[in-house]
Amino acid sequence: MEFSAMLGCPEAAFRQADGDWQASVTEALRGAFAQHAEENAFYRAQCEAAGVRAEDFAALSDLVRIPLLPVRMFKQPDAHVLMTAPLTDVELEIRSTGTGGVPSVARRDTTTTSRVLTAIFAQYREFFGIGNGAGLFLCPSTAETPEMGMVKAFNVLNGLLDDHAYVVRDYAFDPEEALGRLDAWEDRMTRHIIGPPFLVGRLLRYLEMEDITLKLDPGSHVITLGGWKRYTGESISREEFNAKIEKYLGIPAANVRDMYGMIESNMLAMECEQHRKHVPPWSYISIRDVEDTDVELAPGKTGVIALLDALNTGYPGFILSEDVGEVDHTPCPCGRTGQTVSFRRRLQGAELGCCAVSIEKFIDSQEIVAECEVPQAAPAEG
Repeated sequence: MEFSAMLGCPEAAFRQADGDWQASVTEALRGAFAQHAEENAFYRAQCEAAGVRAEDFAALSDLVRIPLLPVRMFKQPDAHVLMTAPLTDVELEIRSTGTGGVPSVARRDTTTTSRVLTAIFAQYREFFGIGNGAGLFLCPSTAETPEMGMVKAFNVLNGLLDDHAYVVRDYAFDPEEALGRLDAWEDRMTRHIIGPPFLVGRLLRYLEMEDITLKLDPGSHVITLGGWKRYTGESISREEFNAKIEKYLGIPAANVRDMYGMIESNMLAMECEQHRKHVPPWSYISIRDVEDTDVELAPGKTGVIALLDALNTGYPGFILSEDVGEVDHTPCPCGRTGQTVSFRRRLQGAELGCCAVSIEKFIDSQEIVAECEVPQAAPAEG
């Protein structure tokens, strides 16, 4: 399938025969590579040093030769050199600050922004089938955090919903307000909960402590993005998470869906009902040897995740991440083809960084400040 056809018809794009999928993603990435190698002086120098040209990428196995941008480059003060598009064409500037405190900055030009919004909207329809209902967003709004990639991705869901509410304001979360919103929508709309795992977990802890059990709607989903490790290093158990959602919210595990992505890439892998994260057919994930990232590992082997994305016209969307995981190329029972990806951990020595980590760290700091405030003395009588 041609690149534009895949964006316009995701149902067919995610179900191509294996040979067709390989040809489609190779052609899309070859075209993206050719544009950046021609128009981006910085990237062209990397390509010339590696001795690669667009015509070298005839098959999927050739994509390993595409020069990658280490994700840490987006934290550098001269990160503007990565740009293929002029800075005057930049429409969005997305930031993420990890535990190290230095923001990663990824700039999207107009064409990239249009493509990404089209892709994410299409994937939400393809994987979650949502076309109405109400969304309880356990995250700040885009008005409060316009630069946060996770919030931008969640915000696209609003176009598919009849009503929504953001219940994190000024980095404070009130579970009673969240329950009030869910109660207000009961018997009127299908209720969905959207947010990073740690904030969904806070809602679940409140329900558990107060011994409250809810029964949301047959079509309700819990949709998460932002990682399963807290800024403290503590991991969140997915199995326990799913079990508590079923117990306290009445939503079956099949409707609990996680996503994987990073702000520097436009690739967003969404889970099907089998809990496999499907890489969109306009992207390719290459697993690299930890000791030598020029070496690509076979499917099923664990290594460093490299993301190759054909959506990006603003800068080369060929990113060597600091995430560790593996890809699976076996058929999925859901009927979709191509790759699925599993994230395992951060690379040793890499800071823990994502939008959700930043939100959680700030919320915790606010709560600590509130707990430590000295109450004002009551005025003396008489």
